[in-house]
Amino acid sequence: MSHKLRLLFCLLFFVHCGFAQVVKFGDITAKDFDPDYKALDSNAQAVILYDAGKAIYESNSDSWFNIIYTYHYRVKLISKNAFDLATVEIQLFKGEKSEDDIKDLEAATYTLDNGIVTKTKVDKESIFKDKVAKNYVSKKFTFPNLKEGCIIEYSYKIISPRASNLRGFTFQGRYPVLRSEYEVSIPQLFKYVFFTNGHYDLKPVEVKNSFKSFRLIDKSNPYGKTDFFSYDATLVLTKWALKNLMPIKKENFITTTRNHTSRVDFQLSSYNYPDAPVRPVLKSWPETAVDLLKDEQFGLALTEKNKWLDDDIERLTDKKDSLTTAKNIFKYVKENFLCTDHSAWYIPTTLKKAFDAKKGNVAEANMLLVAMLKKAKINADPVLLSTRDNGFAYEAYPIMEKFNYMIAKTTIAGKEYLLDASSKNNGFNHLPAECYNGFGRTINNDKPFVVPLFADSLLENKTTTIFIFNSEDGKKLEGTFVSDLGFYESMDLREEITNNNTTDFFKKIKSSFTYDVNLSETRIDSLNIPDEIAEVAYNFDFNFTDDIVYYNPLHGEAYKTNPFVSLTRNYPVEMPYKTKETINLTMEIPKGYKIDELPKSAKVSLNGSDGMFEYLIRADATTISMRCTIDIKKADFETEDYDSLREFYSYIVKKQSEMIVFKKIK
Repeated sequence: MSHKLRLLFCLLFFVHCGFAQVVKFGDITAKDFDPDYKALDSNAQAVILYDAGKAIYESNSDSWFNIIYTYHYRVKLISKNAFDLATVEIQLFKGEKSEDDIKDLEAATYTLDNGIVTKTKVDKESIFKDKVAKNYVSKKFTFPNLKEGCIIEYSYKIISPRASNLRGFTFQGRYPVLRSEYEVSIPQLFKYVFFTNGHYDLKPVEVKNSFKSFRLIDKSNPYGKTDFFSYDATLVLTKWALKNLMPIKKENFITTTRNHTSRVDFQLSSYNYPDAPVRPVLKSWPETAVDLLKDEQFGLALTEKNKWLDDDIERLTDKKDSLTTAKNIFKYVKENFLCTDHSAWYIPTTLKKAFDAKKGNVAEANMLLVAMLKKAKINADPVLLSTRDNGFAYEAYPIMEKFNYMIAKTTIAGKEYLLDASSKNNGFNHLPAECYNGFGRTINNDKPFVVPLFADSLLENKTTTIFIFNSEDGKKLEGTFVSDLGFYESMDLREEITNNNTTDFFKKIKSSFTYDVNLSETRIDSLNIPDEIAEVAYNFDFNFTDDIVYYNPLHGEAYKTNPFVSLTRNYPVEMPYKTKETINLTMEIPKGYKIDELPKSAKVSLNGSDGMFEYLIRADATTISMRCTIDIKKADFETEDYDSLREFYSYIVKKQSEMIVFKKIK
């Protein structure tokens, strides 16, 4: 055997043995209180020492299978800031005919004093049950004797009759993890689709087949006799095991951390009962769309006559122009319906009740919009999607738990329009940026097409123009400021003004200046026209008195900090849209002053063609002219682009902080 092969064999053997080492509950030594985690996160408030789950199938007394799920968790609490981990809630299913059963629950706190480990068990009487939602209860408890530096540990077993609900497993979290494992043993009669995501490689460390005999019950005997029989099945064991996982942290420009957290999930595709045909579980999108349109909690109302809409449709219809009719209906719904929940794709009550109540969730708002458009003989369909903060949905698989939002799509004169009537500040054919998370799925009986919803399809364009000139008496500088906001900044502004009046808004602008300035003739154009971008404008005046004056020509519009703080990043940068920001300045040199220093012009690119920063400035005897442009030409950047993106914005922050230095003429 060659040296290289021997080395490879030894490494594989070492890794296998490391993961094969059994961790037993309560087996805590003084060495466990000094874990090596600094390289993962030197400022960690806690470190997960061990996090492991296991799922196996067992036959039950109902001629079917239980899933036996065991879990073992051990963590060192370094700081009091992590004491929330000491309150544990274990969620259990509780249906009308079956429920999860929890067994062998153990929990204890460990402290180290003078090299001696002290164990304090969680009292069984302090574990209580609480109903958390329909069909769900929880077991809750809090660890005793908590101290900074202590270790807490718990383990349990759940027996679940829901054989189709194989639990997923998250290997990574907000604290560093030293060791994390998950193992599943699945009889081959169950066919699952596996989904993995995250920065770390989630290839199984072990996959092997074995055989197991299950004792099942046949209740089909016409005389009521119960027959038992054995079913020999191939078991497929799959095990994932990871070590030394860095924490996943919320940072700027990330949709949601769950998109990048290392995790494995399962979806039952089909099962094959002994001596019976294969029974599919995971349907295709066309099949799912047909089912949804028959569902009273989704599209059933679209197949009804809905005569209760007749009067409103008659009033809103423009008989000569379908597009005008659609705009009238859209405006009517968003102005007369209060959305109370922006995370839902189903209708909890009837559409008629939601219409009468004039409030409901986002699905009710937009399903009402679809129903009214159809009533007006305009082609319209509901569209399902998952918002950015909800995480990615699977385009190929109709896994409904991954969706949390519904919009409307209409086609008029061959042109498609995407509509969301859940907010008064949404414009016609504009969606909230949260909706641009990859794709949506049209739900209809013909072809449930994919609707592309990529952040790269959006451009947020903002242009600011500033004129500064000497007053007639030469005692002060006067100016005008006009900023045409991008569409989404306009939406945000309308939301802000909803809660604060324009006076407060301009007070905040005034307070942002580092020198004394007076604002006058303040205005916001198109504030109440959601289909238009908003324009912020005001006049201002100020004066110079010092012998040397440092003036930033960007007039408060500069980046003051780099939005990319972390030195490294292990997941992509996901901006909500492409951006182009342009600031134009024309400024008269203040009377009695001369230019002592002027920033230099500069132009840099981001990864060649991904973006551009341009700072152009010049001056003559009387006037300074400047144009500053930041043009980001795509929204999504890969992990390997992070360093150049961070460097690019560092340069912008530094350049935009440069001052024009004026010196008084003596």
